[in-house]
Amino acid sequence: MRVPESLVSLVERGIIETVVRPLAGGKEAEVYLVLAQGEQHVAKVYKDADNRSFKHRAEYVEGRRGRNTRDQRAIDKRSQHGKTLQEDAWRSLEAKVIYCLYRAGIRVPEPVAYVDNVLVMELVTDGQGEPAPKLAELRLEKAQAEQMLETLIREVIRMLCAGWVHSDLSEFNILASANGPVIIDFPEAVDSARNRNACKLLIRDVGNLLRFFGRFSPRLRSLRYGEQIWELYDKGQLTPDVDLDVAFEPPDGETELSSLLAEIEATEREYLERREALGLPPPRSARRPRTQVRPSPSTHVKRPSGRSKKHGAKPAGTKKTAQPPHTGSPAVNEKAAPSQRRRRRRRRRRKPGGDKPS
Repeated sequence: MRVPESLVSLVERGIIETVVRPLAGGKEAEVYLVLAQGEQHVAKVYKDADNRSFKHRAEYVEGRRGRNTRDQRAIDKRSQHGKTLQEDAWRSLEAKVIYCLYRAGIRVPEPVAYVDNVLVMELVTDGQGEPAPKLAELRLEKAQAEQMLETLIREVIRMLCAGWVHSDLSEFNILASANGPVIIDFPEAVDSARNRNACKLLIRDVGNLLRFFGRFSPRLRSLRYGEQIWELYDKGQLTPDVDLDVAFEPPDGETELSSLLAEIEATEREYLERREALGLPPPRSARRPRTQVRPSPSTHVKRPSGRSKKHGAKPAGTKKTAQPPHTGSPAVNEKAAPSQRRRRRRRRRRKPGGDKPS
């Protein structure tokens, strides 16, 4: 196939030998099947900010600080230079996380190179050597689902011990390889020590796993692994081989709002992704334009009586005095009292010398 423009520089440098075909596309990037070093790999090309459909990035980018204070000030001021730096940092984040997690022995694709905002990685395959399917495409037996959940929960714990939360983990970001599940897609990963939303995102990730595997083993839906993992992490007691209690319950009085919101968000995301996979447009509620809310009459601010300050308004509490009639305005003259109109007519009849009419 024709080499995409974003991969031309990698072909010229010899990092990629040839581009075989497009492999997958998502909200953040396009993935191509390529030949590199004589073997099949994948090349992930990140989309520009204007072409990405990912929203609500504030909770993900919190805590990401640059090493250069001057660059960080530009990012905080949202200048053009700052936006360019932030975009480059976002694109390089996944490469940084995958290299870190792969060195820690976590089940992620092996990174090969990151050049010109393109990440080249190992191709995850199934038992027949074909690209591995996503977990969402499989139907599992009860025992198989419970075993795979245990493997993935262990990987989530190891990621947290390494300082990272996936924050977008679901059956759509896990590949079913011949050797077990492999976790992919880390552009929204957050630093567990710097991001205040890390707890909520971790509980949502684990909740997504429990919800999916709970389809095949209903007892898994009642587990509270997310809250338990974060509690151990917060107390400094989390280790990669920690044993989780299936009967764990959050402490009395602890709010369950984060879990409820995570479940609602996961359900809504699954619904929208299924519509997109079927080629259906988003529901009307998801694309409703934002309208300006007009203040209700009860909240209208009442202006003080009298003329404005610009036109010489009198301070409150002063008595209003009668103003002399404005003789130049016919509308005012018509509203004047009958006695005033008579006096004006007499003044107009006076002779130039000031004599009164006879």
